[in-house]
This record gives sequence, structure tokens and C-alpha cells, in this order.
Amino acid sequence: MISLEGRAVLVTGGTRGLGRAIARSFAETGATVWVTHRWGSVDEEVLAADFARDELRPPVIAECDASDRSATDALLARMASAGEPLHAVISNVAFAKLVRGLDDLTRRAFDLSVGYSAWPLVDLVQASHAAFGAYPRYVIGVSSDADRWVHDGYELVAASKAVLESLCRYLAVRLRQDGVRVNAIAPGLVDSELLVDTFGAEVAADLRARGMMLDPARVARVCVALASGWMDAVNGQTLVVDEGWSRVSPLALLAGGTGAWGAR
Repeated sequence: MISLEGRAVLVTGGTRGLGRAIARSFAETGATVWVTHRWGSVDEEVLAADFARDELRPPVIAECDASDRSATDALLARMASAGEPLHAVISNVAFAKLVRGLDDLTRRAFDLSVGYSAWPLVDLVQASHAAFGAYPRYVIGVSSDADRWVHDGYELVAASKAVLESLCRYLAVRLRQDGVRVNAIAPGLVDSELLVDTFGAEVAADLRARGMMLDPARVARVCVALASGWMDAVNGQTLVVDEGWSRVSPLALLAGGTGAWGAR
């Protein structure tokens, strides 16, 4: 087991879906986990009870707009005052306008997407150093498969995630001399409320039937592994986490089946 007792981990957007799974996985290591949300998107008592049921220490829940640098500065200052070193930061917040037509592709929509889905990575790194006097040991950006596959309406998601991955590469080189490891994960189709809300319940059900939906907990463990010390030779990389589905030929999915390519 990996032990991160006495160390703090921050997961932005950590109250739902994959972010929540990441927070739970880090809680299993004994770390003090901080999670953020915005717009009252979580019932704090319900979230705490969910952790407590599995005898996990409930996370510290903070309302914070990931696109607001002053809010990020205040959050990191609050974390520093708690007295535990900041071990890892996971930038998980993503928000982008779905493109239903060409007119939806606007500069304002692009700036909004990058401001929520990519740039917070830089804000978190800078704010961490300002508050703690040191960078977090591990920085992880949560990307997606949107810049590898063309999903309907995902132009702005794909663009912002491409920016996120580029920032991870450059920060990895820039912060290497400080002993920091910066990587991104690019999950496939994660079984979550977000996927259902985006693509619809019927599509989600079909993906589950094919075995193509990923358990969020399995993806979350990759983040913990990257921050465990065992993978420090990995830096500046984007790890595709999709159980190999991106390597499956589309021909294998014809006729409504997966055949030998089904879930294992």
C-alpha cells in the first residue's frame, strides 16, 4: 500500500465523477484530501458520508472557481495554513461549450474553455509556490480522448485539452530541476454523470453493454500511481488510460458487437 499520511493532496472538481474517484483513491493512501467545487454542486454531508462508509477520512471541501486566480490563491493559502506539505495537485476541472453548429465556434467560447479546462494548471502551480514556498511534488492534469477522437460537438473540449497537455509538457521540463513531476492522463469513456449528460442515457447504456465504459476508480488509481514515487521516471507525458480501446479497429465494433475485443 502507498502511504501519504501527513501530506495534502488537492483535487479540483473533486466532488463528482472522475474527480470524486480520484479523491477517494488518494484518501485510501491516508493523505489529507482537499476537493473543490463551484455553484453549490455538492451536498457536503452526503459526500462526507460516502467517504466515511468506507472508513476513509472525509475530504476538506472548498468552493473555488478554477478560472479565478484570486480564488485559487486564497485556497492554497488556506491549505498552507493547515500545516501539511502539499504533495500533489490534480487539475481536473473541465468546462467547455458544446458546439452544435459552426456559429458556436467563437473566440469567447474558446477563451472560456481554455480558462477552465487548461489554464488552471498554471495557476495552481504558481499559487502553490506562493503559498507553500515550494512547488507540489506532483502535478497531474486530467485530459481526455477528445483531441484523439472526433466526438460530436467536442471542438472546444479537444482544443482546451490539447492546450492542457502542451502545458504539462513544458512545465515538466521547466520544473524538472525543482524535482517536480508533471504529467497528464487521458481517460477514455469514463462511466460518469458527465458522460450521460453529454451523450445521453441510450448511448451510455450501449457503451456499457459493449464493455467500453471505464470504471472511474480504475482511472483514479493511475493518478495515485503517478504520485506514488514509483513512476518518477515518467515526466512530461500524457498517459492514455482506456484499457486499450483506442487500439481497437473500428471494424471490430461493426454489427453491434465487440467479439474477442470485449471487456476483460
